[in-house]
Amino acid sequence: MNKITVIIPVYNGEKVVRRAIQSLLHQSIFVDILVIDDGSKDGTGDLVKGLAKDHPNITYVYKENSGVADSRNLGMSLVKSEYFGFLDADDFVREDMYGKMLRKIEEEKSDICFCDFYWKYPDQERYQKDTGYKDRKEILTGMFAVLWNKLYRTSWFKETGIQCPNVGSDEDSSVLYRLAYHMEKVSYVEEPLVYYVQSDTSIKHTYNKRVFGILQVLDEIKAYYVEKGAYEEFREEIEYLTVRYLFGNSYLSACYLEDKEMRKEALHQFRDMIEKNCPNYRQNKYLRQGGRKNLYYRTIAKPLYYVMPPVFRFLNRAGFMN
Repeated sequence: MNKITVIIPVYNGEKVVRRAIQSLLHQSIFVDILVIDDGSKDGTGDLVKGLAKDHPNITYVYKENSGVADSRNLGMSLVKSEYFGFLDADDFVREDMYGKMLRKIEEEKSDICFCDFYWKYPDQERYQKDTGYKDRKEILTGMFAVLWNKLYRTSWFKETGIQCPNVGSDEDSSVLYRLAYHMEKVSYVEEPLVYYVQSDTSIKHTYNKRVFGILQVLDEIKAYYVEKGAYEEFREEIEYLTVRYLFGNSYLSACYLEDKEMRKEALHQFRDMIEKNCPNYRQNKYLRQGGRKNLYYRTIAKPLYYVMPPVFRFLNRAGFMN
């Protein structure tokens, strides 16, 4: 058995999953590859099973369609190796990724290792840092909440009991910000080792009802810290996280919604959560640290909140929010 297992959840990924698997087969160290097929209707199964015939480190598991969260949870339950990671079917990794991350996590005897990555667009690449963190407060305020640029110690992750919730596109955030409570020490490889592929459809910032899942995610995060008796210790960090999500990514998605009634309902629910959970957010110490994004979060006023979408779209296109 290899020291690392990489879980690939896939649904109808016939056109992309080969590249993801090949990038793992070409790693500088051997890794086990666990493909969880979430009820694909195309040729995904035949493709993966064909690769598995020539590569005994590939395991193919088929399940009825129930979403990526269930696929990841099933994958985690099957992992037997000392460490594991995730890779989405349409992404791929550098050949030295897991060798470097394994070396780092073992040298520093940590439970989790981060790395940087590339946003890979059809016509360009953009470097994204996921910088090192000295403590849990920095993790809560700075971490890039995606599951696939990290390597996890299996026993540590399983001991937390945390699983992926079926809430749509924000499940990574739910997992990682709850997991942050347990991150006593974090390792970091300061190199872009993953290519996060953005398709023509994924870069349009389309909005649908699944985005309402962020409200559930933020409630889950707060409830987790309350349950652990740690909410007051991390209150400002969780408050900042809430403001950043609801006035940032989720607000942007709502601004691009053409259905005005749905857009208004989304914005109304976001605002309600801010007023309920973060009534004094303008005094939050993180929002007062400067920077263009914090300036926006801090100064947005309620009278302008519901008429900001056209302005927000312009600012985003101009790069103000990057």
